[in-house]
Amino acid sequence: MQLYAGEITSPMIDASGPDATLSSFLENYIQFRGYSTRPEFWWPFLFLILVHTAIGVTAIITISTLFAEDMVTDAQDLFGVAGFSPGIWLEGFGAVFAAAILGLHLLIAALTVIPLLALTWRRLHDSGLPGSMSLLGLIPLVGWLVLLLLLARPSAPQKHRPEFSAAWY
Repeated sequence: MQLYAGEITSPMIDASGPDATLSSFLENYIQFRGYSTRPEFWWPFLFLILVHTAIGVTAIITISTLFAEDMVTDAQDLFGVAGFSPGIWLEGFGAVFAAAILGLHLLIAALTVIPLLALTWRRLHDSGLPGSMSLLGLIPLVGWLVLLLLLARPSAPQKHRPEFSAAWY
């Protein structure tokens, strides 16, 4: 299927709504070649941010209400490092709940890291940049901001290159 008339054949569908873009995200989870439009990138990205935020907010509210008695506040030198004290930590079932929530976050991150990397790779292709620029995400803060700005660029079908659609694996 062609993403743009007269352009290089793309394995991606021309999707712009949340349902179509999320299904495209899941169907093409290891597809590094081709192109992804801005909606195809931003809807799944927003969805993942909302999922992690909802889990985090729910955990904070639950821990601070149901497990308030499991919170321990003490200014002792907990880890034996001079001047370091976390101030608050959890004991008992509150600690188990917090560990389970952390495990859920890590599971979601592990399941979506490769699909999100592939989607970022295709989005950069669509804006006329090589997918390897997604490695800017390995640079803390500055790399993340630069990468987000590059991902927000409009589609540039005139800059598509044959190697963006060629299989490299």
